[in-house]
Amino acid sequence: METTALLTDDEIVALCIADGRPWPLGLSTVEATTEELAKAGIRGMRSLMVRRLAGGDAEKSGMRPNELIANDVAAFLDAANRIGAYIAPAADPSKLGGAAVTAAQTGSGWVVDTATAAGVHALRRATVEEACVAVLELAENTYNGTFFEDEQRRAEWICVLRFGPTAGSALTIGHGKASGQVDGSAVQGWNPDVVRAAFGVA
Repeated sequence: METTALLTDDEIVALCIADGRPWPLGLSTVEATTEELAKAGIRGMRSLMVRRLAGGDAEKSGMRPNELIANDVAAFLDAANRIGAYIAPAADPSKLGGAAVTAAQTGSGWVVDTATAAGVHALRRATVEEACVAVLELAENTYNGTFFEDEQRRAEWICVLRFGPTAGSALTIGHGKASGQVDGSAVQGWNPDVVRAAFGVA
C-alpha cells in the first residue's frame, strides 16, 4: 500500500470543506462542533498551503487541494461500506481514545485511513486483503495483549470494531475477551473470521 500523504485532523477537515461534505468519523483532536470544525478548517487550509499540498486560484475563492489527496478523501467520503477499528476507553466504548484504522470500499477498490492518537492520518489505496489485514491488526494486537503491555492499561483500554450496513455490527475487544453483536445476534469470544467475512475474504 502506498500512502498518498500524512495529514492532520485539521487538514482532513479542510479537505472536507473543500469537497463540501463532512468527515464521517470521529477526530481525536477536533471536537465535532460547528465552531471547532470551522477553526480546524482554517488551520488546515493554512497548513496545506504551507506544505504545498494545496494551491490558490487568483480568479476563484478558496483553495485547490492536491488532486491525488483530494481524490482519496473523496473516495473515502463516497464509500457506502466502511469497516473500522479504534481504541477506546473501556468505560466508554463510543469514545475515540487512540489509534484508529478504517477501510472504505470504493468503486475501484479500498481506501484505508490509519490515524494516530495525535490526529495524524495516512490515507492509502489498498487491495481488499491489505485492507482486511490493516483493520484486523489493531483488533488482534489488543486481544493478544501486544498493543498494551501494562496490565492496568490492558484493563483500561479496548478496541471497538464496527462494520456492516450503517456500521450496525460491533465488537468490543479487550485482552483475551470479546463480545458484541453481528447481524443482530449476540456474539461472545473473538473470531477474526467474522471480520474477514465482512470484507469478503476467505
